[in-house]
Amino acid sequence: MAVSVVDLIKDPMLCGISYKIHYELLRCQSHISGYSNEYVAACFPPYPPSDSDMQICLLLRCFYTPKSMLGLAFAIPLLFSASGCEQSDPVVTYEIPTEAPAAFRGDTQQMLAAMFPAEGKTWFFKVTGPESAIELVESDLKNFVTNVKFTGGNPDLSELPEGWRIGADKPMRFASVNIDTPEKQLDLSISSLSTQSDWDAEVLANVNRWRRQFGIPPSSKKWAEGEAFEVAAADEQAIWVDLKTEATDDNPAMAAGPMTAPPMADVMNSRMPNDDVHSGLAMPASAAEQPATAESQEDAKEDADANSKIKYERPDGWRTGRMSSMRLAAFNVGPEDAEAEITIIPAGGDLRGNVARWLGQIRPSGVSDETVDKMIEDAEKIVVDGKESQRFILEGEESDGKTTSIDATIVPLEDGFSLFIKMTGPAETVADQYEATTSFIQSLKL
Repeated sequence: MAVSVVDLIKDPMLCGISYKIHYELLRCQSHISGYSNEYVAACFPPYPPSDSDMQICLLLRCFYTPKSMLGLAFAIPLLFSASGCEQSDPVVTYEIPTEAPAAFRGDTQQMLAAMFPAEGKTWFFKVTGPESAIELVESDLKNFVTNVKFTGGNPDLSELPEGWRIGADKPMRFASVNIDTPEKQLDLSISSLSTQSDWDAEVLANVNRWRRQFGIPPSSKKWAEGEAFEVAAADEQAIWVDLKTEATDDNPAMAAGPMTAPPMADVMNSRMPNDDVHSGLAMPASAAEQPATAESQEDAKEDADANSKIKYERPDGWRTGRMSSMRLAAFNVGPEDAEAEITIIPAGGDLRGNVARWLGQIRPSGVSDETVDKMIEDAEKIVVDGKESQRFILEGEESDGKTTSIDATIVPLEDGFSLFIKMTGPAETVADQYEATTSFIQSLKL
């Protein structure tokens, strides 16, 4: 590479020479240009070079020749031989941590929940998030629930701990409370359901549902290993639940965080073989086998509710079911080993024909006309969005020690159509969901 003296002075990096040597070249150029020694000394005071540059700087000073390039012409080749134009950049070593930053790895997820009966309802206080954030609010949450007061049958939220504030309304909640922490803003949900007759069984079912959401096997122990704690307003023993799950390859949904949707896109877009309101009972096992997490299930639940063509209040514990082109909404309820399915489908058909078909589905040995007439006569009257409707509780025959029931409501629509709200599943599950189903039906807005 050909490098002129002028180029070298303008850009010392052409030969990789140091800044200190470049400084000496500028002093030398000033002398050559005829500036006085005093001027050069004022503008370029002697710069103490490093030991490695000392010989070159002294060499340059020996060739100061005012108004002549001769001295510099002799000095430049020596400079090149001393510093070298092929000088390579020094090797820089960096230490890089092998652990991924927190933003790119799945933090341990934690859920705190309290449930207790009060004022004729079972109340749930639940918050989920990264363990690093949850642990900052655990003490305040437990103290708040312990001392919560009720006004008009509902929790009094007029006085909240510091950093807590009422959040936006969300479906199926009495209230949402935003909790600020240095780690993350947390969402405390407060909701209620009708209290069941067997409190211990109700606790067991709910806690095991939460355990499954966190990838923790269900427990047969009392309260599913929930802990008893004191709540002044509780009518029965209050239960405190603390669950954690590690983000691992075996639990990718929890590792991915709250915005992950369950891997059901192919299922949700397919048509079910049992879409007809009069058809078979069994729900494909794949629907129950889909992994559920606290955060992903909540996101899917809110998305499904928001996109529905009808409006309703979803009972706590009702999971989003398999949708199709005919279904306005679908839910799964109850434990996984005794799960019932709820569907909402608009369809035609006369009242008697529908009841006869349903009975035939769960009583394969046959149904008499008298039985059908009796079921129609005993139908419950219920108002759905101002429309007089009929509700049928149909119990099937026992088969292999199991009995299937149907809880179906027929809401009359225009042009000879009706809206069918139909729950099908194990008799015990259908019976346990009676009050929740009633609340759901009465909340419908068509």
